[in-house]
Amino acid sequence: MNRLLLMTGSIACAKASGLISAWVKQGDQVKVVATRSALKFVGKATLEGLSGQSVACDAFESNQMMEHIHLSRWADVMVLCPASANVINKLSAGIADDMLTTTWIAGHGLANKKIVVPVMNTFMWEYPATQNALANLQSWGVKVIQPVAGDLACREQGVGRMPEVNDLLTQIEALL
Repeated sequence: MNRLLLMTGSIACAKASGLISAWVKQGDQVKVVATRSALKFVGKATLEGLSGQSVACDAFESNQMMEHIHLSRWADVMVLCPASANVINKLSAGIADDMLTTTWIAGHGLANKKIVVPVMNTFMWEYPATQNALANLQSWGVKVIQPVAGDLACREQGVGRMPEVNDLLTQIEALL
């Protein structure tokens, strides 16, 4: 299976990288699209080393002008993990202003599956615009894996934590 992991900026990028390893071990092809902020949390070299593929992060990189189209057609499944409130709200509003959002939107209407794994502070998770955006995405056929309660990176406790990688893998496979 061709799996496209789309990563937004979050401390959970380190944990989400475990998805790449697991998918590669089971024989899947994995490519990664990362926002600039995601690459502040986990390096391009790490993602390339795990996937064996170059990481897409710049929609205007030389000789890559149509990469967002190619990636959206290549993927059997797009998994947005970790998904920040910012990007969730952008996707719901149709804003395509970087490699990740243009790739996601370019894949609308294709046969591939789209899964969002929100990861954020509890107040950001509960923010009405974020909840409305998720409901909107779901109405378009996007699957959402709910965050779990527990210790958050901000040293608070609440809902917004990424599920453990093994739980996440099980939930993703169930949706496929």
